[in-house]
Amino acid sequence: MSFARAATILATVALAAAPFLAMGDIVHLADGTSREGRVVESNEKEVLLDVGQGSVSLVVRIPRSQVTRVEEKAAGGTALMAEYVKRLSQALKSTKADDWYAFGVWCRGQRGFRDKAADALDRALALAPDHEPTRLALGHVKINDTWMTRQEAIQLVAPGLAENAKLRELELQTQVEDAKTAMLEAQTRNKALEAKIEDLRKDIEDLRGRLALPALPADYYRPRVIFRPVYILPTPRPHPHPSPKESPKGPQPPDTPPKDATPTPPSPPKPDATGDKPSK
Repeated sequence: MSFARAATILATVALAAAPFLAMGDIVHLADGTSREGRVVESNEKEVLLDVGQGSVSLVVRIPRSQVTRVEEKAAGGTALMAEYVKRLSQALKSTKADDWYAFGVWCRGQRGFRDKAADALDRALALAPDHEPTRLALGHVKINDTWMTRQEAIQLVAPGLAENAKLRELELQTQVEDAKTAMLEAQTRNKALEAKIEDLRKDIEDLRGRLALPALPADYYRPRVIFRPVYILPTPRPHPHPSPKESPKGPQPPDTPPKDATPTPPSPPKPDATGDKPSK
């Protein structure tokens, strides 16, 4: 690789690392939070902090009374940038795929240089197209002694798989939309039923108010005497003599009064109509 090409790569690397270097300072605030960015200016009144990304600059003014401490970490970013330039210089001097593969793996693990890992791995494949670690790092698969991407392998093994997957995805989306529609309809029906239930409750309360009975009097439960008439019916007495049919044969003894019976005195004679006493 020529020196001009190497210089171009180093300049591109410096631009790529600029966002990482910009996000090196931390401003700690009085409310316990912090803001990260690049301190542009710091004075007695305020702190100007650039929180933009890449080529976009966004400066935030923070009153000094809200700032408790400013933590500058640009030195760490500078050290990482120096390490990157050192590893890149070593890779540029090498024509081995292993060196470029190692450089690409290192870039993947560093913030601000992950997008440069693909360039390093592509350089390794340019030096050795069948370099297995690089192929595996890129997610390639080997079919019939040929390395290819996963998408190419799927097209080779199952040509219609992508189309079928797309159709299946569309079907699932349709089912999801139908389910959402059914859910909305169910919610509408539920609201209508809740409204009917509320109307029924109001009707029941209204009926209860209409059917409310007056309060019972205070002496409702006092004891009361209830008089009921008693009727005594005479019991029929049996006949003293048996009937002729039932009497036994032969002469019957005369009726004798009971021993304890009291004789009835004769009634006095009644006077005449003329007023004279009756003769003896």
